Formats: sequence, C-alpha cells, structure tokens
Amino acid sequence: MIRAVLPTNGGRDRGTAVLEVLVLGVGLLVPLLYGVLSVMAVQSASYAATAAAREAARSYVTADSPRQGLARARAAVRLVLADAGVSSSSPTVRCVGGCLVPGSRVDVTVRVVVALPLIGGPGVTVTGQESMPVDRYRSSP
Repeated sequence: MIRAVLPTNGGRDRGTAVLEVLVLGVGLLVPLLYGVLSVMAVQSASYAATAAAREAARSYVTADSPRQGLARARAAVRLVLADAGVSSSSPTVRCVGGCLVPGSRVDVTVRVVVALPLIGGPGVTVTGQESMPVDRYRSSP
C-alpha cells in the first residue's frame, strides 16, 4: 500500500490560494479585457470605413454630375458611419481618367479616428479605400 505523506506547516498557508487567484486574476484579466475591447473598437471602425468607402464610390459613379456625385458620396459616408456608431468624416474622392467619363475610375478614401477605450488622446486612424470603374457605356455628363 502506498501512502502519500503531505508536509505539514502548521496551517500557515491557509487562505493564500484565494489571494493568489484574486491578484493574478485581476492582474491578468483586466489588461486582457482592455486589449480585447481595443481590438474590437479598431476592427469595427475598420469595417465601417471600408463599407463607407465602398458605398461612397458606388454612389459617386451612378450620379449624373461630379457635383451630385460628391454630394451623394458624402451622404453615403455619413449614413454608413452613423449606422456603425463611428464619428463621421468627409471622404476624399479622386477621379482617374476624368470625372464620370465612361471607362474612367473613381477612388474614394475614408479616414476615421477611433478613440481607444479609457484612454484620452488622439486615438488610432483607420483608413478605408475603394476604387470603382465608371460604366463604359454610360453617357458623359
């Protein structure tokens, strides 16, 4: 028969396991939770910026004039970012090969600044970009 012999220390270690779990749990869990929340905020803003750029480019290339296209692109960005709960920004629209000329291309860039949770300061800038071709068979504005 095998008997385990446990060292006895007179009960001096009673309650230290609970203290160790609390200290290590809080010391490791709080930074881990903060990191997860920060990554989630940046990822959400990244998705929102990309979707806003895509919708702005679509709105621009279906417009009748460059002026109307810019107004549509701004409205699309505002709607998409508001839906995602991100502060609105103005898109940067660049026409390659002429604005709304058949066969040309429209590049839209949306920049969003994400404030990290519990920290003040400038935050993280996230950029969404999209290129959309203008229909080759459309009439020129």
